[in-house]
Amino acid sequence: MVRKEYVVCPLCSRNRIIETEDKGRIRWDYVDLAASDIIQVREGGGKKPGFGRGYRGSAHGSGFHLVSAKTLDEIMDDPAYKDVVDGMREQLIRLVREGVRIGWIKKEEVI
Repeated sequence: MVRKEYVVCPLCSRNRIIETEDKGRIRWDYVDLAASDIIQVREGGGKKPGFGRGYRGSAHGSGFHLVSAKTLDEIMDDPAYKDVVDGMREQLIRLVREGVRIGWIKKEEVI
């Protein structure tokens, strides 16, 4: 039996395998709150209509393609994303407070 270790994101609870190739690799330096996409709009590429080899049922879909994206700065004051922004903020504050409480984060590091 094969065993793999995963890391679970404390912000969103999604998980990723720790040992992996470049695609799907955990990036600890990736998020830049000022510039990173927080909201992404994607459209599915789907499969070719029809039957037989290379068509729907046997062909792989082309995945979901990025159509547009918005940064945190772009959505902070947008009422359509209020729940997303408030939820992220509250969870981040909880994580930092808990990190300080258990000694993983020092208060001086936060300020």
